[in-house]
Amino acid sequence: MSKPKVCQVSSVHFALDTRIFYRLAQSLKKEYEVSVIGVHAKEEVLDGVRIIPFKRFNDKMLRVLVTWLLILTKCLKQKADIYQIHDPELLPTALLLKLFGKRVVYDVHENYAEDIYDKPWIKYKNVLYQIFNFFEKKVAAKCPVFITEDSYLPRYESMAGQVHLVHNYPNTPFFDAYKNEARRGEIRLFYSGILLFSRSIMDIIEAMHLLQQQAIFVHFDVVGELYTDMDEAIDALPYAKALKPYLHFYGRLPLSESYEISKKAHVGMSLIHPMKNSMESYPTKMFEYMCIGMPQIASHFPLYQAVVEGHECGVCCDPKNTSAIAACIANYVGDDALYQTHAKNAIENAYNYSWSSEMETVNRVYKALLK
Repeated sequence: MSKPKVCQVSSVHFALDTRIFYRLAQSLKKEYEVSVIGVHAKEEVLDGVRIIPFKRFNDKMLRVLVTWLLILTKCLKQKADIYQIHDPELLPTALLLKLFGKRVVYDVHENYAEDIYDKPWIKYKNVLYQIFNFFEKKVAAKCPVFITEDSYLPRYESMAGQVHLVHNYPNTPFFDAYKNEARRGEIRLFYSGILLFSRSIMDIIEAMHLLQQQAIFVHFDVVGELYTDMDEAIDALPYAKALKPYLHFYGRLPLSESYEISKKAHVGMSLIHPMKNSMESYPTKMFEYMCIGMPQIASHFPLYQAVVEGHECGVCCDPKNTSAIAACIANYVGDDALYQTHAKNAIENAYNYSWSSEMETVNRVYKALLK
């Protein structure tokens, strides 16, 4: 008997996105035939999952006007039993799939409505907000909705028939290969994720400069796709030449390669500037750092503090205060006992935030849809 077909659908995320490929697709393939439509170079089968490539438009307006239709065509070709939509741009696609009688799940990775106001490049924010609200309410009323954070549960409970919390927790067994409680050598900072100014990358670099003035030299390993002119901003720094040997940018890498680099690093960076969306949402990397026993420096938001300081697996500070960031790094450089305690606590508490418990919800919703 053939397995039911499920299709994870995104026009924005890479096909090998952590939530989409490494968590959902890899977990679902045990009981389903799984395909992923996402940004990728070619069609292929990776680790038992069929990848259907989509080339993302650079022009944002073209992306909004055309993408939903192109993705709809790819979806219909898959003849899947369930489609899980991962982008707000694809709300029209979700509605049309429902019109064709398809089963659809809407997966909300973040508070998209608030995100409209957080992104500086979006024009006509109020107009876009109204358009987005219109389509999202239509989809939420017709499809089960997965949300990743408790903070926006009230929004979706008010508009959706079915709302399910599926936190973006890590698949903890995956990270076992990258655990390292005995990190030695020159102190290295580690960041994995999207490269934006709001991710405190420039603030961390300035903190490194402050530390160099105290004869404290640390390296910074950065994994992620660059979406801004940050490279030009770094080159323009008056102290760029002195810092360049300590900055290591690897570009976007598969999760396994990213965390292979983390083996030689010491401190994970979970610093994000204060925006409504970021202050009410966990950065996934926070839990990934815990899985590998890496102490971290995180933003001093109450949500983050409850995890990082609550479990004593890191420290929190103002993500825009470079002196405070430098002081946190210096504390780890000078206090090995503190570092080792935080590393041990990270591993011991990581299993409080495991994908396996979230996957139980996904399986329950899928089985109900297929009845």
